[in-house]
Amino acid sequence: MAQKKGFFADIADALSKEHWREFGNEFIDSFRGDKWRKEIISYLLVIAGSILFAVGDVMFANPYRLAPGGTYGISNVLNSVWPWKISLYAACMDIPLLLIGTLILGPRFGVKTILSTFVILGSVWAIESVWGYDPLIHNGILAETDLASIPEAMKGLLVYPAQEGHLPLYFVPDYFLNTLVAGLIYGAAIGIIFRAGATSGGSDIVSMILNKYTRIPLGTLVIIVDTCITLSTLVAFGELRLPFYSIMVIVIEGWMINWIMALDFKKKKTEEAAA
Repeated sequence: MAQKKGFFADIADALSKEHWREFGNEFIDSFRGDKWRKEIISYLLVIAGSILFAVGDVMFANPYRLAPGGTYGISNVLNSVWPWKISLYAACMDIPLLLIGTLILGPRFGVKTILSTFVILGSVWAIESVWGYDPLIHNGILAETDLASIPEAMKGLLVYPAQEGHLPLYFVPDYFLNTLVAGLIYGAAIGIIFRAGATSGGSDIVSMILNKYTRIPLGTLVIIVDTCITLSTLVAFGELRLPFYSIMVIVIEGWMINWIMALDFKKKKTEEAAA
């Protein structure tokens, strides 16, 4: 039985020339022969999935103060408490995590995961800079004059404030529909990224590092990390419904990911050709 390496031995191994040479050879080999077409398609899928992820976060999760796990869940909470761009909060976490993950785990993430991380960051920055944080799904925008006719006791139930610069935007929320659509978008985005052979990085790296030095299964660690992030909405805003809706997003997202991963396009093409 091979002896388990220590923390510093893992870092030394990750920084070794042999490790990076092997990684470089595998990357170059992936474009040789007829493989290049498949690789180009996979990179395009990573970009498409990453942009879709950004849409789900800025237009659906953030306006409703949902935090369905990951570094972007934390960024949504921080953006609502201390208004600063989501992309800047996420960059402060994702980039160091990529560096730490590479040091401890080696370049196992691959170029696609690095690409996904930066495409998501760039897409989130572009959407929040142009679109702002307005919700795409709602039951009506309320002006200041409309607020005057609503009793104070009902404001917390009927309207929800979102930050756009320094001006509050009030809207009548549709939590159920927004949660459903957000979960489907997140799931489709991450499912596409997974099918392309990448991950979105972020908190998954934390789970992978903990998994390396503990006996806790990776899936269990992902659930623990994402649950802690989801519960942060309760601590930050004091609203019990927010962690519940965030968990609903995660459940719908997981179902969508499993559905996309189960698709067999080769089998479908074979059946069409036989017909």
